[in-house]
Amino acid sequence: MTKKLELLTPHNCQIIFIDHQPQMAFGVQSIDRQVLKNNTVGLAKAAKIFNIPTTITTVETESFSGHTYPELLAVFPETPLLERTSMNSWDDQKVRDALATNGQKKVVVSGL
Repeated sequence: MTKKLELLTPHNCQIIFIDHQPQMAFGVQSIDRQVLKNNTVGLAKAAKIFNIPTTITTVETESFSGHTYPELLAVFPETPLLERTSMNSWDDQKVRDALATNGQKKVVVSGL
């Protein structure tokens, strides 16, 4: 099996949670917002149990989007929250550096 076709495992991937904030969830219409939050926290708990490297980033917390779901932060109290001013996470060097530091090329993205 080639690396590109390799299944995700706790040892070959990392996860990033992007903009799980009230104002960002406000525009979501395809799923109940509480179900969305529950699913996000469930994914976070699975990542924690399997010790998957995790990055959490947020945008404009104070001026627009609100604070990251406390339920998500409670799963990873030791993980630094990467605050951005750009809507595009990849534009932020801190985010790119965090993903590079985690050392896994396969990135599971959970974002709003």
